[in-house]
Amino acid sequence: MDGPIVGVYGIIIMFAVLFLLKIPAGFVMAIIGFLGVAYVTSFDAALDMLGTDLWNIFSSYGLTVIPMFILVGEFAHYGGYNNGLYNATYKWFGHYKGGLAI
Repeated sequence: MDGPIVGVYGIIIMFAVLFLLKIPAGFVMAIIGFLGVAYVTSFDAALDMLGTDLWNIFSSYGLTVIPMFILVGEFAHYGGYNNGLYNATYKWFGHYKGGLAI
């Protein structure tokens, strides 16, 4: 077999083994990506790439907004704002077919 075909089979087998070990999908993809880069280039280059890519991904604006959205939701929940908002929305849209599920 050719090298790329063996690589594809290896990735498929590695996916299956790691999922059977009940490792979360994000970690499985990160492990396979890291090992693939280490195989194609070198282990040191893969470690350097791992550090810079992690910093670039986690310092992006999009990943800053998500925790803040959750934090504001928690403030609204503990402040009691959610119950009033839910009741008002239910009174406006609850009589439609599907109610608030729309």
